Amino acid sequence: MAGKWQLKDHEAEQRLFNRRLVTAAALIVLLFGSLVAKLFNLQVTQHEYLSARSDGNRLHSQYVPPARGLIFDRKGELLADNQPIFNLTVVREQVDDMDATLDYLSSLIRLTEDDIEQFNSRMQRNRVPFSSVPLRYVLSNEEKSRIAVNSHLLPGIAIESQFVRQYPLGSLTAHAIGYVSEINRQELDSLSDEDRENYGGTNHIGKTGIERTYEDILHGTVGYEIVEKNNRGQVMRYLDRTDPVAGKNITLHMHAELQRAAEDALGEMRGAVVAIEPSTGGILAMVSKPGFDPNLFVTGISSKDYSVLVTDEINTPLFDRTTNPYPPGSTIKPFLGLGGLHHEFIDYEFTINDPGYFRLPGVSYRWGDWTLRTQIGGGHEHTDLQKAIFQSCNTFFFDLGNRMGIDTIHGFMSRFGFGDNFAADISYARTGVLPSREWKMESRGEPWYPGDTINSSIGQGYMWATPLQLATAASIIANKGNVIEPRMLKAVEGQPYAPVFENKVPDVTLNDLDYWRYIEEAMTMVVHRPYSDQFRDYGTAYPEIAQKDPEMSYKLAGKSGTAQAVGISQDILSSDDIMVSDLNRDHALFIAFAPAMNAHIAPQIALAVFVENGESGGGAAGPIAKQLTDKYLLDILQIDFEALEDVVPPLEPETSALVSEADE
Repeated sequence: MAGKWQLKDHEAEQRLFNRRLVTAAALIVLLFGSLVAKLFNLQVTQHEYLSARSDGNRLHSQYVPPARGLIFDRKGELLADNQPIFNLTVVREQVDDMDATLDYLSSLIRLTEDDIEQFNSRMQRNRVPFSSVPLRYVLSNEEKSRIAVNSHLLPGIAIESQFVRQYPLGSLTAHAIGYVSEINRQELDSLSDEDRENYGGTNHIGKTGIERTYEDILHGTVGYEIVEKNNRGQVMRYLDRTDPVAGKNITLHMHAELQRAAEDALGEMRGAVVAIEPSTGGILAMVSKPGFDPNLFVTGISSKDYSVLVTDEINTPLFDRTTNPYPPGSTIKPFLGLGGLHHEFIDYEFTINDPGYFRLPGVSYRWGDWTLRTQIGGGHEHTDLQKAIFQSCNTFFFDLGNRMGIDTIHGFMSRFGFGDNFAADISYARTGVLPSREWKMESRGEPWYPGDTINSSIGQGYMWATPLQLATAASIIANKGNVIEPRMLKAVEGQPYAPVFENKVPDVTLNDLDYWRYIEEAMTMVVHRPYSDQFRDYGTAYPEIAQKDPEMSYKLAGKSGTAQAVGISQDILSSDDIMVSDLNRDHALFIAFAPAMNAHIAPQIALAVFVENGESGGGAAGPIAKQLTDKYLLDILQIDFEALEDVVPPLEPETSALVSEADE
């Protein structure tokens, strides 16, 4: 019984309790000491570091994008403006579940696959942590309201205002002014570290045209600001700010009124117009039609809209016809004739007896002459240089080209900008082809043949030129050989802008200054030489220009041309240097300057007109040139020609081909 009923050992229990109590107390003291040590470390030792990190959770440094410089025409009309819009933006670090957030946003506002794809692309670029990234541009008032009402459910989502580019004239200046669009990763990587920093708060960059050429001037300098944000990413306070420097405003030589007139004159036809002020080289108009709406690209063009533009193979609205080359056709004849005079292969009295074709010595093949005279049978009979120009006699230039040879032709034609880009600030313009022996061997792996020279002498075969080059060449003749590089930019912030560019070739200098007047007279006959019943040798553009406006108050110097669009060899068609229409009709061209043969007023405008598949240079392109010179000289400049004396008399009155009233 004693083993079964033992009494408790209170002393042993007390000792056990005391040991446990001491252990617990020691543990509590140890833990409290650790807590104190930790608090000391946080509050004292690491105070400055942790304080800065704490501020970092609510204070953020962000870029302030600069306002882009505006673009004006020479009369102060806005060509590129900035307009405010409201964008939906995302701070990635403050969004827990991006997919769920995007799904929820899609239930509130229109959010397309294009929007999400472009947003993901923006997220992959270099950016500052906690900076906002646009998810969708241009929110409506209703969409802004829906986002605001549900903002408590959308941490990291905000509505931010922004200025974006707007092009008031739309497609009218799409190719010349260009457009801005979102900067891509490749463009960012191509920037220097300094420039990349300057684009930190900018989503857009100049992509084409003037917007791209003068990006450095138009963009400005980025600013910075320190802001306090709440846990939803909303800005609560602005604490510090370094203001951005706005881009500079620029003024172009372009005249918006003439630009509109050029588009109207082209009507429904595809084509291009380039007009230059000869005295300054300023580009007055530069129209490629059809165009496109550049505003579509500013905030990201949709796949559907872009597909419409790139799949239109006939109109090709994205293709800039002003800076891409075509065969110049007979528009080169005044320049080749000038070269013949300069190098003394011909003179004023030199003539040929044109049978309507040309043959190389010892060759049976005939190069036919399809012009006004050959349409009624036979050739142009006795023909001098002036008649060869105003009647566009191919046989004369076949003979002259053969006499000069391709080496002389290449050397002289290069002085007018053929095969080169003389434009000071249109670097993207293509140079076309001014063929030579070396060019053909390098590009085709073949020697130069005499027949190649014959084709080149009338602007066909391997020769290609852009409307910009043709307008440039016409302005050089208008300036009597003075080469003034074409340019778009007129002023920066109101200060005239005249950059110094090294001449690519020497100015054209001729032994006899009367050569210029002789060629100018011949080009004037193209438009004003009337019918002669005896010879039927009227100017190629006379029926559609001077005959329809017998009261013209000024003289227009011009040259028509027809550019071959079919029957071209496959090796040319596959060249990267050219573009050929899918349609079969030949292209129509016309170069001109005005007023011509005037003792009191130097030429005020030189231009080139290109009508795609227009067939007749004098019939389709010539009247457009006349409309534009009328618009510029009579309406815009308001020159009163009737108050001036008569035009300069012909070079040699007793033998001139200009027809008098008695002859008529």
